[in-house]
This record gives sequence, C-alpha cells and structure tokens, in this order.
Amino acid sequence: MRASEVSKRYAKAFLAVVKQKGTHSKAFAELQAVAQAFASDASVKSYFENPMISSDQKVTAVKAALTGKSVSEEVMNTIVLLAEKGRLEALEQVVLAVQELLDIEEGVTRGVVQSAQPLSAEAQKDIEGKISKVLNKKIVLTYTQDPKLLGGVVAHVGGWTFDDSIDTHLKKLNEELNRRAN
Repeated sequence: MRASEVSKRYAKAFLAVVKQKGTHSKAFAELQAVAQAFASDASVKSYFENPMISSDQKVTAVKAALTGKSVSEEVMNTIVLLAEKGRLEALEQVVLAVQELLDIEEGVTRGVVQSAQPLSAEAQKDIEGKISKVLNKKIVLTYTQDPKLLGGVVAHVGGWTFDDSIDTHLKKLNEELNRRAN
C-alpha cells in the first residue's frame, strides 16, 4: 500500500520538525503507537470518521485522550492538526508515508515473504541475506503464511518477485516435459 499525496505532505512536515529536534525515531514510534491504538478500537475509529461530530469536538477528544500519555508535543500537534483539518482518518496513511520517507533516507527496501509454513529464524536470515545480496540493498521483510502454497516461499521486495515455491517448480517441470514431448 502506498501513501496518498496529502499524507506525504503531513509526513514531510512531521519529519522536518522531529528531525530538527533529533527525535525522529522516538516520535515516529509514538505516532505509530497512536495510529495503531486509533485503528484497533472500532468505537474510536467510528467517532473520528463521523461527519456529524465537529472538528472542534474531535480536537478536544484527541487532546483529552493523549494528554498525560507521554506523547511528544510534535506527535500531539500532528494529530491535533489532522483533527482540525478533518483528516484524522488519514493517520495510518501519514504513518505509512513517514515510514516510506525514512526508508528512502536509510536505503531500506521493504518486502513480504509468503510461505506455506512458518519459517525458522535461520531460514528467515538466509532469505534476507540472499535477497539483500541480489538487490544490493538493506531489506526489511515481513513474513506471512499462505495456505495456498504447497511449499517453498514467494518474496515480493521492492518491485521484484522471488518465487521459489513448489507450484512454480512444478509448472516449470510441466513446461519442460511438454517441450521435450513435442
């Protein structure tokens, strides 16, 4: 999922402020935690998505919810600004945009690895090493299970697909056998 242009603007502004203070890692972690808390509670989410509730009421609710919760001034100001502008539903997108900007600065490429069964820590490290070597980049992978896979793994990393699944091997074997038969 990619962040929207509006979310990118908020993310750039947020990063400019927190980097100036040298607190971008801590502030980003706080922003992620607040976004996750908002997204995980359906009643909170529906409250902030309700068009019948004024932005002033939403700002008051945000301030009440975050005051005394060890949230930095920058995070508080960002969330209050989103509430004032009626864009609080974009908070998750802003977090995504901040992550994308930090990844670009740090030279990190993110990806997803799907496997039929959970992978051991050693297998994960091996996959990360091989993909990092091929792409010549630092990578961060998320691991998921896909019950449709018979075995092996499929990795989607930065526009690349690394497919070492049994399904693909069987298709290639079938194609080779058909080619030899003709």
